[in-house]
Amino acid sequence: MAGNFISKKFWIYLVLIVLLIALPWITTGRYGIYLATMVAIFVILVMSLNLVVGFTGQISLAHGAFYGIGAYICGILQVRGILPFWPALVVAILVTGILGILVGIPMLRTRGPYFAIGTMCLGIIVSLVLLNWQSLTGGTSLGGIRGPGKIEIGGWVIDFLSSKTYYYLVLIFAALSIFVVYRLIHSRVGRAFMAIREEEELAESIGVNAMKFKVLSFGIGALLAALAGGLYAGYMGAIDPDIASVGMSFNLLVMVLVGGSGTMAGAVVGPILLWMLPEWLQAAQQYRPLIFGFILLLIIIFMPRGIVGWARALHPKIAEWIS
Repeated sequence: MAGNFISKKFWIYLVLIVLLIALPWITTGRYGIYLATMVAIFVILVMSLNLVVGFTGQISLAHGAFYGIGAYICGILQVRGILPFWPALVVAILVTGILGILVGIPMLRTRGPYFAIGTMCLGIIVSLVLLNWQSLTGGTSLGGIRGPGKIEIGGWVIDFLSSKTYYYLVLIFAALSIFVVYRLIHSRVGRAFMAIREEEELAESIGVNAMKFKVLSFGIGALLAALAGGLYAGYMGAIDPDIASVGMSFNLLVMVLVGGSGTMAGAVVGPILLWMLPEWLQAAQQYRPLIFGFILLLIIIFMPRGIVGWARALHPKIAEWIS
């Protein structure tokens, strides 16, 4: 019975992998590939925020700020001719991860709404700095970002200027992010995260250093957000301060909650629904905000644990399939 279950699960995952690989070849035009690439970038973003919000229980409104910082560091290093894309991406990830830890140490001493307000203020400060420090960030727009370009491996030339190739690059990083977060939450560190989420005082009473693990979760979340930001900058070739706004952080939080906070699948379902749905509503442009808001309201009222949480509650077997 268990072997049959594993076999079915394996084949379902295999079909999904094949569909993701074939997607650029079966979608219609460059716009479809653009949507798929952006969804993959947002999966990385939402997965990293879910680590902080869903698994550690800290409501952060600064994730857009880390996303923007990663994008701007990666972009500025290229535009100024300091580093090419790949070293610039590594620097952006490391610097943003360290910044997340340094910012998290004082901020995470607060709890509940005070932490959320503090992170919101951080997001406002970052977006204002990116907008007004024009000599460094370009003000309203930073253009001329070259991206990874072409690389040669063993005689094979990989052209990342191709939208299909870049989609596969982002897809690989999204899969790696999912794998890293999955392994992390199924380790002793992940169990400490979830213990803090459930009852921080009780976790501390049994020897869990809550502050250390909260800062660790916040830092890893910032690091993965910077990865998404660097990939976005390399893909678009130009960025603006709006990507670091509180509005972006709020959208990411909504994706976490709608998909299913504290679930791996929810961090994938949320971006797919909330990124693709507005695009599908383009035909009804005049009524788009009304329709979008109505759908979100229905999900919040009838699925308070998110779409994945609602699906898992339907039947025990579904809960076994969806993590």
